[in-house]
Amino acid sequence: MKFHLSHLQAMLLFALMISIAFGFLSRRRPLERVKYIVWSLLLFLLFGIGIGWAMYPFSR
Repeated sequence: MKFHLSHLQAMLLFALMISIAFGFLSRRRPLERVKYIVWSLLLFLLFGIGIGWAMYPFSR
């Protein structure tokens, strides 16, 4: 049984897991914790896609 992920799927899984960990490690109320998880997930994805886009010209 093999588990294959594309780069985008791996980044999404990593960002989701780390955002959830950051959210539960922060000492906040539950609603603020959910907002923090969503906000950090969006920032992880934005920066990851931005860095990938910036590195694209150097891959050729």
